[in-house]
Amino acid sequence: MAALLFKSYGRSVLGCLKHAANCNGIETGRASLHVATRNFLAKCDDNPPFRTRLALPPDYENVVDFMCDAYYKYEPVIINIGLSGTEAPPIWRTMMEDQVKCGLSIIAENRDNCIVGAALNCATNECEGRTLYNMASCIERGPMRDVIEFFGFIADVPRVYERYCVSRLFEQASIAVSKEYQGLGIAKRLIEESWLLARDTAFRLFRFDCNNVYCACIAQGFGMTMLYDIPFTQYVKDGEVKFKHVKEPHTTCRVYVDELNYYKTYRIPYKHVQIRSIGIRK
Repeated sequence: MAALLFKSYGRSVLGCLKHAANCNGIETGRASLHVATRNFLAKCDDNPPFRTRLALPPDYENVVDFMCDAYYKYEPVIINIGLSGTEAPPIWRTMMEDQVKCGLSIIAENRDNCIVGAALNCATNECEGRTLYNMASCIERGPMRDVIEFFGFIADVPRVYERYCVSRLFEQASIAVSKEYQGLGIAKRLIEESWLLARDTAFRLFRFDCNNVYCACIAQGFGMTMLYDIPFTQYVKDGEVKFKHVKEPHTTCRVYVDELNYYKTYRIPYKHVQIRSIGIRK
């Protein structure tokens, strides 16, 4: 019905334009006006390639399965520590479950309602680093323990709670997009909606740790402040460099934050940025 009305409107506009052309002598050889009704037809995609929404309890198991596959296998920390090609261990699944059960995660689904992207978000406090260290102490020594200890180190070293005088914050903890759906802006949408959720649920600070250079580009595009960065090759624990398999371009961990001011416009502004050290533009 809307299409028919719009087509009728197009014919009316066409008639008015032709009448104006005749009255003003436009078709005199000096100029010629050619207007077709089809130029006024609007095309709308009623079935976009993805949609985003809050992850609900019935989604949790599927979200964890997705993150143990799409996130674990391509997470730079996992690759750079030397665990590339391995399957997610139980401790990793436990971490993903703890994050999604906070009830703040956003997922992206395709036309078939399958998960193609997820941003696992959680509320954290100044005990987060200690919690991760305790978790690491419960597993045997090896690369996975080193990874969790690294997460604990990154949670503590920027001194976020001390700098911003907050007792808790909203953390965008893990994000992944299916390989075949990358390049559609899904990651940026997930981060933006996570930011909006943080602001609208009365958090004062948004934190985003970026081990992936593309995520760092998005954080910079949203104007977030980088508090801390460390190349993986410079992380030393017990006198030993832990990341010995670092792959380009994901060579640095960066910690970003954004203060959530309620007077900001509803949508967080975005601009394209370039990280000069690696020359990647998103």
